[in-house]
Amino acid sequence: MFSSVESTCAKVVTLNNQDLRRSKCSCPSYDKTNICKHIIGVSSYFKLYTIPLEFKNLPMGEKRMRGAPKKAIKALVRILITT
Repeated sequence: MFSSVESTCAKVVTLNNQDLRRSKCSCPSYDKTNICKHIIGVSSYFKLYTIPLEFKNLPMGEKRMRGAPKKAIKALVRILITT
């Protein structure tokens, strides 16, 4: 019961001031790679880590247009073309 509440409400970040590689987070991304955006964000907030300007100036990405793509082809036509 509580595990579902914990996974949807907040992430628990434990920072190590001397070595950021020893910090911990409760998100699935941390479980895979031992680093996540939460650790970087919290350490940047407390001024333990500065994000380089070349990464700050990168565009975040564009939103997709609403609706179906303009040149959408039907699934059966796509299957006949590929075989």
